[in-house]
Parts: sequence; C-alpha cells; structure tokens
Amino acid sequence: MDELFYDPTKCMGFMTFTTNRLLVASLHKHMVEMGLELTSEQWGVLMQFWNQGDVTQEEITSASGVDKSTVSRALSSMERKGWVTRRLDPSDTRRKILSLTDEANALKQNSLQAVRASLAQALHGIDPEECAVCLKVLGLVKKNLKDVAK
Repeated sequence: MDELFYDPTKCMGFMTFTTNRLLVASLHKHMVEMGLELTSEQWGVLMQFWNQGDVTQEEITSASGVDKSTVSRALSSMERKGWVTRRLDPSDTRRKILSLTDEANALKQNSLQAVRASLAQALHGIDPEECAVCLKVLGLVKKNLKDVAK
C-alpha cells in the first residue's frame, strides 16, 4: 500500500494524545524513582493548590480541563491519603473549600524534581525557541476548543 488512508503523524489530535500518554508514563516512572505514589492527575491537582492556595473543586475542574467526575475521583483519593481537607465555604454553604495538608505540601519539591526530569527527557535536543512556538500553538488550540468542551 503506497498511500495511507489517513496519516496520524500529521494529525494534531493523534500526536498530542499519543505524546501525552508517553509523557504520563515518563512522569510515572520518575515519580516511582523518587519514591512518590503520585499520579499525573494528582500532581496536576496539587499544582493548582501550590499555585493558588485553597481552591474549590470547580476551580480545579476549570483549570485542569477535565470533567467533574475525574476531578472528584482524584480529590477523593487524595482525601483518603490525607492530602486534602474540605470545609464549607462561609459565603456559600453549597460549596466546599479544599486545602492541602502538611503531608501533601511535603510532596512539593520531590514531585517538582520528578516533573523536571520527565520534561528534560521529553525535550532533549529540542530548541527552546521551537518549544516556545509549540506551547504557543497548543495554547491557541486549547483556547479555540475550551468553549466547545463545556
């Protein structure tokens, strides 16, 4: 067969999906090497806390771009591990404010080291300017699709 029906290597969706899977596997490997029982989803949630402080589940869902049930499962798992606490929002008792525990905050530096190692591996040999262009394009694609996914 000379010509492909559809070339997935020229499809942004296929390339970002498969690259993401490989990045998640690499991050998992580096987390294990650091002795951390932390998934990429959990790290993404923790990063929201470390960047913003106390947050609501809705804020995490919005920032992460995943559905409510995925965030809910991640938070429940993190709560069982003793990493997250919930309390009622005094201004709206239907909402809960989420906070990290000291145990979760203790993961910050080692998990960041694992993330940096994974990214260094992924970006090895790639010109920083090309990486910046890639991030810019992906940001624009994300912006274009954000309203569609709601």
